[in-house]
Amino acid sequence: MRDIVRYSESDLRRIFGGVVPSGASGLLEVELPREVEVLFEAYPIERASLSPDSPSRLAIGRAWHGLCEVQIDLAEGSVWSVVPVEDGSPEVTFMNRDVGRFAVFLQHVGEMARLAEVEEGRRCCDRAESVRRELVRVDEPATREGAWWAAIIEEMVDMA
Repeated sequence: MRDIVRYSESDLRRIFGGVVPSGASGLLEVELPREVEVLFEAYPIERASLSPDSPSRLAIGRAWHGLCEVQIDLAEGSVWSVVPVEDGSPEVTFMNRDVGRFAVFLQHVGEMARLAEVEEGRRCCDRAESVRRELVRVDEPATREGAWWAAIIEEMVDMA
């Protein structure tokens, strides 16, 4: 099994039955990791599908121990966490402005988590703060309070 998921034009045409929505076109330009422990597990391309709760979003994987589904808004390309709620509308939380930035966040936060497992002290703390600053630079709205990544980044810095 490959360690990445990469969508082709034909994959997306098959999913959408023809024309690829502009919000999904970012998938053509990015390789998603198959898995980043705890943070993300990409669906195999065959499983990517329109959200049953909102056909204006494409489900591409699961996040945070599988508790939420990661979906792309097909109009604007933004990435959202969707948590099903029994007998109600799902909880939808902003993750990133686009799937490319989502992939960058996965890479940086995944690396920081691995570093924190083997290293402590000042170097780890400095690295966590550096990663936080880089993530703000890459996609500042994704680091704001209320965004999906905000609490994860804060915890990452606090644990370092």
